Amino acid sequence: MIIQPFADVEGLVVEYLESRVPDFPVEWRSTAVVAESFTERSAGDDPRLSVRCEEVAGNHPITQNAVVRVTSWADDRDSAKTLAHLAHAALMEHVGDRDVVAVRQVDGVIAGYDPDVPEPFASFTVLVTQRPG
Repeated sequence: MIIQPFADVEGLVVEYLESRVPDFPVEWRSTAVVAESFTERSAGDDPRLSVRCEEVAGNHPITQNAVVRVTSWADDRDSAKTLAHLAHAALMEHVGDRDVVAVRQVDGVIAGYDPDVPEPFASFTVLVTQRPG
């Protein structure tokens, strides 16, 4: 039988952020957190955080390093940045657990605008170092 040595990193980040959303200011506490590669949004949709793994490397079977992008979607640029900063701060507070050794910043929060998606967003990347499960 083949056993997956490392847990799904997108799932780990989604689960962690979902556990931290209740600590966000009240206006952000209903924010959805999802793992997705291509976001489909319409103007006026509820704010959301999307999580996507962009690269994985490591020292199998000891550790695995994954670059994970977190993107916040909101009604305006400032709100998208605020939500991204909250998610970033939450991930920087990750103290490690059974699956995660550490979370470190790769790129800080940057606001953006995608002409194919009618809403502003902001994103950042982190390096998640995992231990085998």
